[in-house]
Amino acid sequence: MRKRHHNAARHTQVAAGRDTLHIVLGALLVAGGVVAGLALGGWLGLGVGAAVVIAGYYFLVLGIGGRHAWLEIFQEFFNM
Repeated sequence: MRKRHHNAARHTQVAAGRDTLHIVLGALLVAGGVVAGLALGGWLGLGVGAAVVIAGYYFLVLGIGGRHAWLEIFQEFFNM
């Protein structure tokens, strides 16, 4: 019983660390995409910035909502 509790607590800590990593990575990608887009300027900046920001949003949603968050978002979007 004690080992099961220890494994569950360790799994929760690993998941929390992974979620934090995804949130930080996502925030950095969003900020980097905005800066890169402004630095490049024009259509190239818009395209590159948008691609990097979308990748950042993916990691933010993954960190906040979990593995199946994107599926839920798309289901709600197409149900509207």
